[in-house]
Amino acid sequence: MMAGLVMPLFGIIAIALTVTSAAGRGIGARKPAPGELARVAVAVQAAGAGRLTDAFRSDLDRSGAAEWVAITRRTYEKGHPLGGEIIVLQPKNGTLRPVWRQKRLNPWKLDIGDVDGDGKQEIVVGVWKKSPKDPVMAKRPFVYSWNGSRLLLEWLGSRLSRRFDDFALADVDRDGRQELLALERAAKGRHRVAAYRWRSFGFDWLGCSAETPGAIRLTSGKGGPALKTATGKLSIRYLRGRLKLVK
Repeated sequence: MMAGLVMPLFGIIAIALTVTSAAGRGIGARKPAPGELARVAVAVQAAGAGRLTDAFRSDLDRSGAAEWVAITRRTYEKGHPLGGEIIVLQPKNGTLRPVWRQKRLNPWKLDIGDVDGDGKQEIVVGVWKKSPKDPVMAKRPFVYSWNGSRLLLEWLGSRLSRRFDDFALADVDRDGRQELLALERAAKGRHRVAAYRWRSFGFDWLGCSAETPGAIRLTSGKGGPALKTATGKLSIRYLRGRLKLVK
C-alpha cells in the first residue's frame, strides 16, 4: 500500500467527553507484568531480534489464543532506536516462539487497539524512517492487522498534520473505536495534543488542544490518557471539536 497524508476534517461535537482508554482495547489487551516482560525479552534475544523496547499481549484476531507483539532495537542514533523490528510471538511447549518478524523499520513505540471498529485489534507502531513523500528521517505512524499467521499492512503514515514526538491510542469520543493521539510540535519548543480518527484508509483530523510548554510524553492507563509535562500531569478531555488539557 502507498503512504498517505492526513487531510484535516473539521467538525463540532457539542457534548463534553472525558478521554478513556479502555474501550476498543479488546479482551486481554494489556502491557506485560515485569516477569512476563523478562520472558519476552529472553525470547526476542534468543531469536536474534535485538533488545526489547516494548511489548503487548492481546488476542489480536479473536481466535481465543493470545499473541505477544514486541518491538526491538539494536542501537541508538541521536536518541532514536535503530535496527529493530516488529516481532509476533506465540506460546509453544512452554516457551514463546516468533511466528512473524517485520524488519528494517526502526520502531520506537507500540500500541494496540481497535481503530477501525471491526472488533479486532490493530497494531500501531511508531517508526523512525524516511518516506517517499517526505524523504527525511522522522517519526511516522504505521498501522497493521493480524490475520492469524502474518501482519497485514493497513496504512503507512508518511506524516500527520505536523511533526510529532509521541503518540497513544484512546477512545476520545466514546464510539467504541480507538483514536490516535499525537504530541505534535509547535513553535518555540511548545507542543499540542492532536486527535485523529480512522476513515476507511488512514486518519482524519478530529481536534487538538491549545499549545503548551514543557510537554514530555503522552501516557495512558485506567484513568485515561494524559500529558506528562515538566510540572506535572494534565488529563485530556474532548469538548466541541477540541482537546482540553485539565489539571
